[in-house]
This record gives sequence, structure tokens and C-alpha cells, in this order.
Amino acid sequence: MSRAAETLASIPLATRFAMALCVLTYSCQILLDPPISDYALNPSRILRRWEFYRLVTGALFHANMMHILMNTTSTMAIGGMLERRIGTLMTIFTIAWGTILTSSTYVLVSWLMYVVFGYEGLMLRNCVGFSGVIFQLSVLESNIGPEDRTRSVFGMVEVSSRAYPWALLLALQFIMPQASLLGHLAGILVGTMQCRGVLDAIFPSDAWLRGYEASGGRLVEWPGYVAVVTPETRRGGTVASSCCRGGGVVPSVVAGARERVRVAIFGRGADANANVQMDALLGAAWGSGDVVADVEDDDEWAGLPAAIQRSTEDR
Repeated sequence: MSRAAETLASIPLATRFAMALCVLTYSCQILLDPPISDYALNPSRILRRWEFYRLVTGALFHANMMHILMNTTSTMAIGGMLERRIGTLMTIFTIAWGTILTSSTYVLVSWLMYVVFGYEGLMLRNCVGFSGVIFQLSVLESNIGPEDRTRSVFGMVEVSSRAYPWALLLALQFIMPQASLLGHLAGILVGTMQCRGVLDAIFPSDAWLRGYEASGGRLVEWPGYVAVVTPETRRGGTVASSCCRGGGVVPSVVAGARERVRVAIFGRGADANANVQMDALLGAAWGSGDVVADVEDDDEWAGLPAAIQRSTEDR
């Protein structure tokens, strides 16, 4: 088995599926070349023309190869860690609801900005990208586990695990001004509501999840499936290695590759950042400004996601 195949096999099932869905959607974009503006998240089109499919397609569509690469890499690192802590079934529900709720929050805030302040700019923008859901996953991963953990934001500053999503939000906005601040913020808000139990009514209970596994559901036998994790284990931040079925012992080369992705997203920690170059970190995880600038007709896509253009049809 090649290293790429080993690395792919080590990714938990739900995370792998989310990555595959984004890649498949982008492959269809390349083959069929549909107008992105017809599928992007556009609050005006959703509220005035009832094009609710945009709540999903806006998250799955991406602008270019760099954009899809950045988001799938981030999903693999953040989603993989979260799935090992909460299990595959809960991760599936989290990503599915997160896609809809993150986009809906974006639309709601855009509408409120228009109604209260008369600002129509957000209503007319087209945005695409999976990063809103990635920020939601980041909030959950940061809040499940020991409270004394710290994270390094691109090797620049050390923050508590709980503050990491907010620090990442500000850092990305500073590094990539074209990024959609509201798109990322919507993901943080949805993740926070899920952590606080506000969304419990739309998520299955632990008893239901364990019942599904006990009944011999088909997903349980799939390679990479992570069994339901009890609330006590989640709070402790540990998951038995036997939870991941079909994976076996991850080879050291695969673990090393996964660690490099994790470092690219989260940094190395205070003791190991002395010789880390910013360009290397940013280039590996998010794409440097030089790379984005070389993409024709997509210069404004330096962020995750960013506005494509203002729609003139709804003015």
C-alpha cells in the first residue's frame, strides 16, 4: 500500500467522507464548469427567490485548486481529531447540521445587518467554501478534552485551547483580509451553541447512538469507523485506540504525515517554534499570498471562504 493510501486509510470515516464530498463536488466543477454564482451562498437569492439549495452547495463548492486543498487539509486535521473524540456517528450529524446551520447563520446575520443598519453588501455577496464548518469543528475539538491545553497560532502566539478558534479567526483575517469574517464567525457561533447544549434537540442522544451500534448498523463495519464515545471519555479527551475499526496499528510513516498536517494547522507549541519559519507554516496550511496571486481570475480568493462578487441582479 502506498503512503498516500495509508494516510487516507488512517483518516476516520466521517472526516474522510466530508473530504471526499468536497473533492467530488470540485471535480464536477472542473468537468462541467458551472457558474459558481449559481450555487454560491447568496443571502439575497435565498431569501428573495427561495433558492435554499445554496445553503448546502455554498459550503461544498470551492473557487480553485488552492482553495479546495486548504479546506480538505484543514478538515483532515481538525475533523479527524474531533471524530476520534466523539465518534463517527456524532461527527456525521455534526457536519450535516453544521453545513446547514452555518450557512443559515450567515444568511440571518446578513439579513439583520440589512434590516437594522441598511447595509446591503452582505446580502448581495456570493461565498463558497467549507471553512465555516471547519471553524465549527474547531470549536468543538477545542472544548472537548482537558481544560489546561494550549495551542500555538501559526507559531506566533500561544493561547488556551478554548480561545484557539477566536485567535485563529483574528489571525486569518489579518493574514488574509479577503477572507469572509462572517463565514468563519458563523461557524464559531454554531460550534459554541452545540457545545452549550443549545442544539441538543436536533442531535441524537448517546443512548440512541449506542443502540444503533448494538443493533449492528452497517456503518459500524466500515474501515475507519470510530465507536460512540461516552461523555466521560469526551471530557477526559482520550479515546481507546480500539475504537477505530478496520484501521489497525497506524504505521509510523502515516502517523508522521498526520503529525505534519496537525503542526501545519495548530503549530508546534512554545518549545518547538524557535526555528519555524512563518512562510513554511502558512504555505503548508493555508497557502501563501504568492501562490494565490498566481491564480488567474481568482486573486480575491486569499481567504476561506471569500466573496466572489456582488450580484447585480438583486439590487
